[in-house]
Amino acid sequence: MERSELDFALTEEQEMLRQTVRDFAEQRVRPAHEHVDHAAVHPTDLVDGLKELGLFGVLAPAEQGGAGMGFLAHVLCVEALAEAGGVMGGIVAAHGAVVDAVAQDGRHGDVTAALASGELLGAPALQEEDHGAVSCTATAGATPLLTGRKILTPFPGRAGAFLVLAKDAAGSAGLYLVKADARGIRHESRQATLGLLGLETAVLELDGAPAAKLGLAGKSDDAATGARALFAAVSGLRVAVAAMLTGVARGAVGHALRYAGERKQFDKPLLDFVAMRERLARADWRVAAARGLVHGAARLRDRGEPCALAAARARAFAAEAAMSAVDDALQVYGGYGYSREYPVERFYRDARFIGFGEGQPSVLANDVVQGMLG
Repeated sequence: MERSELDFALTEEQEMLRQTVRDFAEQRVRPAHEHVDHAAVHPTDLVDGLKELGLFGVLAPAEQGGAGMGFLAHVLCVEALAEAGGVMGGIVAAHGAVVDAVAQDGRHGDVTAALASGELLGAPALQEEDHGAVSCTATAGATPLLTGRKILTPFPGRAGAFLVLAKDAAGSAGLYLVKADARGIRHESRQATLGLLGLETAVLELDGAPAAKLGLAGKSDDAATGARALFAAVSGLRVAVAAMLTGVARGAVGHALRYAGERKQFDKPLLDFVAMRERLARADWRVAAARGLVHGAARLRDRGEPCALAAARARAFAAEAAMSAVDDALQVYGGYGYSREYPVERFYRDARFIGFGEGQPSVLANDVVQGMLG
């Protein structure tokens, strides 16, 4: 396949990183994807491989123990891993959200360094049972205490730090860092999910858990700063999840393209039929458009420019494009697409991922319109 303009825009360092991750994905992730999906348990050996490559520290600043390669580099990692197996892209996206928020705060260098090395696994705890309201509360004081429930929180029993969305007594929402060994933390049993099997999730119960409120380095600790820190972290997570969904779609389309070239009907490869070419072409241009939005939002973030609108656009469009493209890929297989004999059904389920609490369609639509209004 010919390279796109997005590939030519990468620096030499970014291209080397992408190739390293793609090699790992092809050699380690793709062969294990079926087993990870069927077992539906945390892929410890693959996660250890990510640590060895230093991929958990790509987003962390060098002065805080990371590689300091920027947000586009993080996106490239997520996308390449998800193309081989959605769960691995999801794991890096989830962990990266915690790295991003803690690093932006700048006051918890030891935690950032531990997250960057993979010593600690970071879990975003943003998803509410009622996504229209933040029910988790934080008390006032030097050490806020958090009380509430968060659903679909990844890495139960494995996470070392949680990024929790909560509101204070004044009703202002913000992000809080909670250590996994703090008191007042309990996991309910694992939740069964449709896709990304291997990305274990559970309900996180917080009952007076001590936390640290996160802000932005060098800024005052007021409600406005907390709101900006929250929006920056959510925007980053939107771009990362969009990259994961785009990678999933690319993976499905790649499988379908190979299958269409090998499978014959009436003594001709499926690729010789116009209807099949139309399906594959439609899927391809949707994925290409989604990649453009994702990479564009990541570049804005790296340049320190406003990217909330770009992030919301990328997240919303990637979800639609992934579902549509993977559906077209599945249709190429005919009835076999519904069978676990072929990998496309795994990608089909992974493309339905609802996110970590950053991607509710109504909220995304509102943020896009607000951005359009300036």
